[in-house]
Amino acid sequence: MTAPRPWAREGTAFLALDFETTGLDCRRDRVVEIGALRFRAVGGPGGAAAFREEAAFAALVDPGMPMPFQARAIHGISDADLEGAPRFASLAPALLALAGDAIIVAHNAPFDLSFLESELARAGLASPRNASLDTRRLAKEAFPLERSYRLGSLAERLGIEPGRAHRALDDARACMDLLAACASALAGHRASRRSRAPEPASSGREGTGLGRG
Repeated sequence: MTAPRPWAREGTAFLALDFETTGLDCRRDRVVEIGALRFRAVGGPGGAAAFREEAAFAALVDPGMPMPFQARAIHGISDADLEGAPRFASLAPALLALAGDAIIVAHNAPFDLSFLESELARAGLASPRNASLDTRRLAKEAFPLERSYRLGSLAERLGIEPGRAHRALDDARACMDLLAACASALAGHRASRRSRAPEPASSGREGTGLGRG
């Protein structure tokens, strides 16, 4: 469920979520790293969107399968890195507790949300009913002339610190910063449209000096 607007109002809680995985298919692939960042909207200078971090969660995850070469080439996580890591089921309660009723934010959200649903189902847990936001979709609305809507490309273009690309917590933090940039840009678009709106037509009755003496 997409979060209704205005979703950046002060006090709103969010959870930026990013998964690194063994592949692209949530039916057969598995999560190998979780990055989650809980944050809250606060009043920024001049009405700009601003967020305050509240808590972070990061963990490597044993996928129960060998790491494919193609996936390792993207995120750099190897089978050796995952030795002794917990399974997703044991990490899920902490992740869900951190999320609470926050709006879940992700870049290309259908990907991360599909893996969340699949991993929770394997653990015998229900998927949360939280509202969600997709920063990729928001960026297309806020910055319609960009050549690429990859998280790394947008971060470079907008001056966002990307951290280590394709590592879960760094990507989650970049997602939070991108959400702030999108919120500020969209607020500017709305203000610009209001300033260009035509004034109501005059009734022609003002200042006639006539009265009911």
